[in-house]
Amino acid sequence: MSATALMPFPRRAALAAALCAGLLLAGSALAERVAFKPGANAATLSGSLGDSRDYVLAAKAGQTLTVSLKGSTNAYFNVLPPGSQEALVNSSISGENRWSGRLPASGDYTVRVYQMRAATRQGKKSNYTISFSIK
Repeated sequence: MSATALMPFPRRAALAAALCAGLLLAGSALAERVAFKPGANAATLSGSLGDSRDYVLAAKAGQTLTVSLKGSTNAYFNVLPPGSQEALVNSSISGENRWSGRLPASGDYTVRVYQMRAATRQGKKSNYTISFSIK
């Protein structure tokens, strides 16, 4: 009989919950909320990728979001609308490092910066600078 099977049920349940939470966190991208300085409508951030990184921006329907990515040729971005994993733009397909578009809904938009899985497997690191503006 395993040591886990000998644990009282509440301890087994807590252990199972902790393991599940760890598995969920291990598969998710790092996320950072982008806050503009008072009176500003733009921000620029820098980072380094081994996998992917999410930037979350609050916006209203009808506003225009502009995203510009500079740096490594291995870095790409997607723009995901609130509550959806279907990208408004995928720069690895479009080949563009800049996108501007009118937003269809109010809420939190996620800009996911990533490199291709093959580059990650090869241990490549992609340094980048990303700029956001909402007007």
